[in-house]
Formats: sequence, structure tokens, C-alpha cells
Amino acid sequence: MTAAPRHARNRPLGRRLAWIPILGLGLAACAGSVGPNDKLGWIEAGSPKRLEVDQAVYRHSVYFETDRAELTGAQRDRLLAFLDSVQPSGQDLLRIEGHADERATDLYNLELASRRIQAVEEFLREHGHGGIEVTTAAYGEAVPAVEGGAPDAWQRNRRAELILERYLVTLPACPDWSRRSGTDFANLPHSNQGCATESNLGLMIAEPGDLVRGRGLGPADGTHQAEAIVRYRTDKVKQPNVEEVAN
Repeated sequence: MTAAPRHARNRPLGRRLAWIPILGLGLAACAGSVGPNDKLGWIEAGSPKRLEVDQAVYRHSVYFETDRAELTGAQRDRLLAFLDSVQPSGQDLLRIEGHADERATDLYNLELASRRIQAVEEFLREHGHGGIEVTTAAYGEAVPAVEGGAPDAWQRNRRAELILERYLVTLPACPDWSRRSGTDFANLPHSNQGCATESNLGLMIAEPGDLVRGRGLGPADGTHQAEAIVRYRTDKVKQPNVEEVAN
């Protein structure tokens, strides 16, 4: 058996083992604080940046004279100002609800509410919004804006309400250099990770509502390409007309 070097034999045992607790302390510091229910190991790194999609609702009331369904000049100006401010598009959800006051039969008020809806729809078409899909509902006197039988209440109940719903995208705060870009021993994602991807998506998407409710599938180039492969494998490829190609 080879004897240990002289300097190792003469060094006290306590000094020779002093590095052991220091090494354990360093490993514990690298691992971070671990609770009794935590599992040791790497955490799953994900992008800290996310788009925020909120639904915005815009409302406008068009008021009518007693037993009338025509828009007055003042109401036309108010409605046009509302449309100019919200700028409806084909991606918006637009709903028109017709109402009437209580001074008639239920059936007559329903018919009057329907004519008021038609007047608003015609106004939308006149001002270039005819391509927007509109849903309607005539309530007559069933859903008053103000309860009571006074003239002021009747005036506020003779109305058609426009309800426009759309989704708005809020981009993440980018760039985000709040954390250092160097090595992170805690395995946390970088503060700026995902900024470019999420910001570009938010700026390019045509319909923000697709981020919430998804989008229906439509014809895709992949379908035609797959059919071409099937025709090739089943020897059903149409040969070009040589004469037409030569000409």
C-alpha cells in the first residue's frame, strides 16, 4: 500500500474535510429553495409574453317620434357620427333591436318595432355598411329603457338600439429587457422571450376573435395537392394536349 504524501499526513483531519459542507451549500444554492412538496428537476420553460384579447361592446340608441318609423334629421346625424367613430367592418357582430312605448297593442308595437329596425338597416346600406351581417330582434314594448307612463319615459322607449361587438388585441410590453440576457441558473424564461412572435401575430391577424373562438376551416391548397397525389398514384393524370402546348 502506497503511503500518503507527507503534507497530507501532517494536515489535521478537520481542515482536510472542510470543503465538504461548502460544496453542499453551493449545490443547494444552485438548486434554489425547495419546499416539502416540490419536486427536484427543471421547470418547463414557456414564453412569458401573451396577447390580451378583450371583447368591446358599443351601443347607440336611435329615437323615433310617436307612431313613426322614419329617422329624423337629428337622429340621422347622431347615427352617422356613431358609425364614423366605431368604423364597423365585416369582422364585427352587429345587432339591431327594435322597441316601442306602451301606448298600443302588443301586436302593433311589434310591427312598429320591426319597421324601425328596417329604417336603421336601410340607413346602414345607404352609407356603405350593407355588407355587414346584421341580426335583428323586435321586442315592441316588452323591454322598456325606462319604466313608467310619463311622456319622458315614452320618448326614451321609442327607439332602435345598435349593439356592435368586436374583439380588440392588446400587444405585450415589448421589448422587455427587465431581466439579464445571460445564463439563468433558475431555468426561467427570458423576459423578452416571445415578444417578436406575439407582437407580429397581434399586428397581422385580421380577426382578433379567431384567437378566442377559433375559425372555421375552409378550402385549402393541401386538399388539391392531396388529390393530385391520388390521381398520380391511380394513374388518372390527364395528359396535356400536344398541339395546344406547341401553339
